[in-house]
Amino acid sequence: MEFWRYYRVLRQRWVVIVVAMAAAIGVGLVGARPGGDDYAAVATMSVPATSQFLFIANVGSGPMPTSDQLMQLAINLVRSRDVATRAIQQLQLALTPEDLATRIAVQQDPSGDMLRVTAKGPTPAAAVMLANAIVDNAAAFSRDVQRRESTLGREFIEKQLADAQTNLRAAEDALLAYQQKNGVALASGQSAEIGALQAEAQQNDFALQEANAKIASYTSQMQAAGAAPAQLQDNAVTQQLRAELVQLEVQLAAQLAVHTDAYPAVVALKAQIDAVKGRLNTELQKIAATSQGQHTPMYEALAMNRIAAQTDQIALEARRQAIQQAITAATQHLPTVAQTQLDAARLNRTAEILTTQVANLEGQLAQARVREQEMQSLGALTVLDHASSAFASPFSGKPFKLTLAGVLGLLGGIGLAFFLEYVDTSIKTPEMAERLLGVPALVAIPRHNPPFDEAYRLLTVNLLAREPGDGGGVVIAVTSPQPRSGTSTVVSNLAQAFAAAGQRTVVVDAALREPVQHALFNVANEKGVAEVLAGTATLPEILMPVKPNLWLVTSGAERTPDMGMQLGSAAMASVLADLRQRADVILVDTSSAGAFADVYALAPLASGALIVLDGSRAPRGIEEQVKLQFDRLGTPVIGSVLSKVRPDLVDSYYYQEYFYRNRAVARIAPAAATTSLALLVVAGGLTVGLWLWFHSGGIADRALAQPAPNAPSLVNLTRR
Repeated sequence: MEFWRYYRVLRQRWVVIVVAMAAAIGVGLVGARPGGDDYAAVATMSVPATSQFLFIANVGSGPMPTSDQLMQLAINLVRSRDVATRAIQQLQLALTPEDLATRIAVQQDPSGDMLRVTAKGPTPAAAVMLANAIVDNAAAFSRDVQRRESTLGREFIEKQLADAQTNLRAAEDALLAYQQKNGVALASGQSAEIGALQAEAQQNDFALQEANAKIASYTSQMQAAGAAPAQLQDNAVTQQLRAELVQLEVQLAAQLAVHTDAYPAVVALKAQIDAVKGRLNTELQKIAATSQGQHTPMYEALAMNRIAAQTDQIALEARRQAIQQAITAATQHLPTVAQTQLDAARLNRTAEILTTQVANLEGQLAQARVREQEMQSLGALTVLDHASSAFASPFSGKPFKLTLAGVLGLLGGIGLAFFLEYVDTSIKTPEMAERLLGVPALVAIPRHNPPFDEAYRLLTVNLLAREPGDGGGVVIAVTSPQPRSGTSTVVSNLAQAFAAAGQRTVVVDAALREPVQHALFNVANEKGVAEVLAGTATLPEILMPVKPNLWLVTSGAERTPDMGMQLGSAAMASVLADLRQRADVILVDTSSAGAFADVYALAPLASGALIVLDGSRAPRGIEEQVKLQFDRLGTPVIGSVLSKVRPDLVDSYYYQEYFYRNRAVARIAPAAATTSLALLVVAGGLTVGLWLWFHSGGIADRALAQPAPNAPSLVNLTRR
């Protein structure tokens, strides 16, 4: 489709585009009413270092989280359901935590270890209040959790210390009583080695008990924080890692029997053991991740600590198994040694281990108490800057919504206009009419009032060029495939154009079923074709002059329903033969050829047929049937006339109107100024009305409607 065709489509259907834009802007106004999240406020929070962050107090010997993991934990805490619930209760919002989460965005500040908390609200004050409530409650929640964690850690260490002190006192009492009873002497070197191994086994048992206690503590805390942890099932990988730990611990025990901790082989074995423990910890984390769902940040951190404790438990069990194997091997080669010496060495070593354990626990308890005091006033997350002002969201403000609605409405209106043009299958141009019937389309006549004289002048020229040169008048039967296609209007205006060109023209109203020529020419319909066919009148009696070079034969008053088939009678042939001698052009107005057979009865008497097509209707197939019937009768179809065409599709009409419009600018300028002023007043009123509607937040229960003034009566192009 050429550019001018696109332009014509848009120009013709501009009302559709305007209505679509108005509807879209109306929807945009509704969407832009107060109540949406049009404003955003930003507050910032700081995230401390790894050693001070939330949940780190109980990590134990497990791997320390990375900075990215810590930042993600902080983001999850700010967006947690607990913080949202606290903010909703503080502000008394009618929202659920899930709804509030859609209004909150938490991002890491690229400049450092800070979080930017963005909250959206319908007003600037609401956005500021929501942002501050979120950061305040997040900081308070982190303090509460950190305080609870530090208290639990301190209580756990106190319990471990009490147990260790009790065990130490019992070991010291047992050693003292044994020495007093047996007077133990120095044991041999090999018995001392076995005693050291037994003491190491007991120390390992104490460490194993501590690991089990940690696991039990984490399990209870996880149950309080969310749900009971799932049992970790061994797989092939964890079983293999357990076996490797046992083998490495056996090798380490053998090396430590003859070497110190600084020996290269001992250092290498310890590094291998740490690597296997790390792999085991990672594998246990994978198993736990597949067996648990979504939980709070606190639950996830406790789960990570519990897995680290379980890894230590597995390593200690492997070490205990290795020590037992070393004791068994040493005992097999041990010479006869007094059992009392072995027992004394074991008791002495146990007391030393418990003494060291108590000292370590006392140091840890002191640190835990200091941390607990710090957590009374400090939290993992602190507020750096509260939100003080809000800014309008660029993609949710009223200007953006209205602009977007207008653009979408414009695009939708253009698309709808082209869609309507696509589904409109009416005969819009002469080219389409020629393709439809296979005969020349002589002229296109626009729908307007008064008639477009240039179209009929062009039709006159085309018909005169096709006149047979036999010396007699030309009889043209004018018909249409569909009723009310404008046939009578074409005949009357064409006759006047022929008469103005100096051609003696006669109009014969043979549309006996619904004649209108007498009304168009404003003459009486007393006698006419019906009386001639009935034999009650002659041609001189019915031939009436109406204008210079123009005569009219009306349909007559004595019409009957079956009289149309008599149009091919001898009487009608005689009348037409007489008219051919009197006039140059005889235009016969007939009924629709698609509805009645009258025109086919008259067709053999005519020089040719002129088919009038209605440009405002879609073809229904009857057009080709009419053309085929004329071919069967041997009546040539001179051409077609396309009536009721959109004015913008008729080039001659468009350019002529443009010509006359430019010449009349000076004459219509005052009226145009008055019209422009009226339009400005109306536009101003609509603007004020929309402003009041928008700020009132509602729509009045009434509709403003102003009917368009009726167009003046047209020459009857809408008739047959």
